[in-house]
Amino acid sequence: MDKMAPSTLRLGPAPGLNACVFTARRPLAGGGRALMLYLHPGTFTEGSCAAAEARCELLAEAGADVVALDYPLAPEHPFPASLVAAFEALQAIAAKPAKLVGSVQTALFVAGEEAGGNIAAALALMARDQRAPALAGQLLISPMLDPQLGSASMREGECGDSQCIYAKGWQAYLGDCTRADHPYATPLNASRLAGLAPALVLSVAGHPLNDEAVRYASALREHGGSARGLTLPALTSELMLAPIHDFLSQATRQALTNPA
Repeated sequence: MDKMAPSTLRLGPAPGLNACVFTARRPLAGGGRALMLYLHPGTFTEGSCAAAEARCELLAEAGADVVALDYPLAPEHPFPASLVAAFEALQAIAAKPAKLVGSVQTALFVAGEEAGGNIAAALALMARDQRAPALAGQLLISPMLDPQLGSASMREGECGDSQCIYAKGWQAYLGDCTRADHPYATPLNASRLAGLAPALVLSVAGHPLNDEAVRYASALREHGGSARGLTLPALTSELMLAPIHDFLSQATRQALTNPA
C-alpha cells in the first residue's frame, strides 16, 4: 500500500506538544481500531516523531493508528517532565478516539522504543494507579528500564560505564540520584506490577538492552500479568509485523469485548 504523509496536531494543555499521526494501513483481525500513543527513542535526550517516521510507518502497517509525540527532552526537562507531558497527551487522545480514527470501536495502546519504552511502561503504571484512561495494551521495544546498567547484555555490549550513551541518558533524565527509586522513573524496579495492561516486549539478541527487556516481561508475568517477551535477531519489518499485528488484534478484541 502506498504511504500517506502523516498529519500533525497539538496535544495537551496549551500551547500543546507537536504530534504526528499515522493512519492504520490494514484492518485488525476481529475488527476494531487500535489507537496508539508512541514515544520515540533517543536516550531521553534527543529524537523526534519525525525522526521515528519509519518505525511509525511499520506500526501503521501492523494495524495501529499511531499518534507519535514530541515529548520534552532531558537534561532541560528531567524526570518527570516527559512523563507528565505524555500522560496529558494520552488523556487527550483517550477523550476523542472517534475524532482521531473515525470509530468508537477503538482500543487505546501505549508504545515506545528505548527511552520511549521506559515512558510507555511508566504510562501503563500511571493509568493503572489513576484508574484511567483504560489501556488495551503496551508495546515496549528494547525499553530502557535499568539505570544500574549492570546486566550481562550491557557488559557484553561494552556499555555501562559513565561514558556510554545509556549512562549519559540516564544521568540527564534522572538528575539527582534520589529519583532512580521512583517506579515511574525506573519501571523495572517497581514493586507493584500487577493489574497492568497486556504487554508485548520486543528486544534484540546481543543488544545491550536485551536483558532488561527480558527481565521486565518476566516480572510482569510473575505479578500475574499477560506479557509476551520476544527476542528477535533484528528489529526489521519482516520480523516485527506479524507479532505486533497479532498482539494488537488480540488485545483490541479483548478490550472491546470486556471493557474496563
